Amino acid sequence: MNEVSLQLLRPVHGGYCLAHRDGQTYMVRFGLPGEQVKAVPVAKKGKVIFAEVSEVLETSPQRQVPVWELGGSEGTGGADLCHVKLSYQRIWKAQVLADCLRRLGGEEVFAQALDACGGELSCLGVSSGRAGASDAGDKRGGGAVETATSAAGGEDADNAGGEDGLGYRLRADFEVSPAGRVAMTKFRGEELVEIDSFPLADPLISESSLFGNPDSWSEVLKPGGRIRAWASADGLRVWNGRALFDESAQPVAEKNVRLAVRGFGDYLVAPSGFWQAHRQAAQVLCEQVIAAASSTRVMDRAALSPSGEGVGNGGYGEFADSDEASGSINTIGSNDRLLIPGDRRWEAILELYSGAGLFSRPLAKILDRGGRLSTLEGSKPAVKMARKNLSGVPGSLQIRAGRVDARALADYADKIKAPPLVVMDPPRSGAGRQVMAALASLEPERIIYVACDPAALARDLKVAVSRGYQIASLQTFDLFPHTHHVECIAVMSKLHR
Repeated sequence: MNEVSLQLLRPVHGGYCLAHRDGQTYMVRFGLPGEQVKAVPVAKKGKVIFAEVSEVLETSPQRQVPVWELGGSEGTGGADLCHVKLSYQRIWKAQVLADCLRRLGGEEVFAQALDACGGELSCLGVSSGRAGASDAGDKRGGGAVETATSAAGGEDADNAGGEDGLGYRLRADFEVSPAGRVAMTKFRGEELVEIDSFPLADPLISESSLFGNPDSWSEVLKPGGRIRAWASADGLRVWNGRALFDESAQPVAEKNVRLAVRGFGDYLVAPSGFWQAHRQAAQVLCEQVIAAASSTRVMDRAALSPSGEGVGNGGYGEFADSDEASGSINTIGSNDRLLIPGDRRWEAILELYSGAGLFSRPLAKILDRGGRLSTLEGSKPAVKMARKNLSGVPGSLQIRAGRVDARALADYADKIKAPPLVVMDPPRSGAGRQVMAALASLEPERIIYVACDPAALARDLKVAVSRGYQIASLQTFDLFPHTHHVECIAVMSKLHR
């Protein structure tokens, strides 16, 4: 297929801009809305042609020099919005969320979501949390959530709140090239590209000997293999599928990775297991999930922090596993809608896709006397870690390994005495129609849904809303700067007719 000239329209899910030409629909990467570009088609799926920008003819004022050249066009694809100013990335993501909610969720889901957000969808920026990253954040007391932009407007500054959106990733997966060097795969291909930097990663990774002295890793990096680098609480840890190694490429005795979550203590994670990528994600998500769970007025605007006011510690200290101040969220802007915690306790909590127990530990602390927390996770290694992370936590806990499906939810239904609180953090594909329908049949009083894909969230919300649930709160966080990914927390309550 030959190069084509296109006028780019709105952003759509997946890091693309929409375009039309001669009755054909195009999805174009590395462009910006409003730009006139030349693009090279790279694939076709059904009636849609996928293309990449080869030349910009009319440039958007929101374009910047890519923060990582290898992440851009013809590169690895690991930073597909690296050419977009950080403040506008958040507007982009809010617009994509709105499009998914309306197109895939339907008008009722979109209307409820809009109402839950105070009339305007927005995406909150999150500080990278690294030393010196944001003077503005430090002056506000170290707030994790440091800026917000909405679909209707944004900041005049090129970057948001003094942040550059770099250095935030606690973990990074790499391939090993035939020469034994760190590499990544090209987007939509199998070709390996050796990389000498990865600025999205925590400095423990990006400034490590993996890049500075790759020869020292010759015994660890085997051609054709894969590694995962962790910025752990104990320093750099590199997993090659068999053992963990430190900064000096020497094996370490520990079998798991230790990660510290401010205000919630330390967690152990299997080296190959899942953990939130952004350094601040675990803290921010824990704080807001527990606020949503413990609020006594989740359907009331009073459950939200007043616009422009910092939540401060907000009572999160009662869930903390250390003496360190835990609740460090501050907000600016008229569209910030952060939940504040209450004193609600639950007789029954069901946590689905519970992973290594990130939410499980603080959720156990809001059980009513005699209440039970039941968790279900498909990964046996993650369940093993969850049992370690919940060791010593008081209360009745049932930590189970098993597939999250309609049958498992039906089995749970036979054991509950009261409408439960449900907390769920499904994979990128979402929970799916059958699970959401079975979940609605349990008639939980409240559902807290943590989502990393706006399209999957929209589809799952559609099922819940059709079965009598109302969206009470919807928060969106930019936990993946310079990529198209975004994290959401939706709170749903059962309507009583």
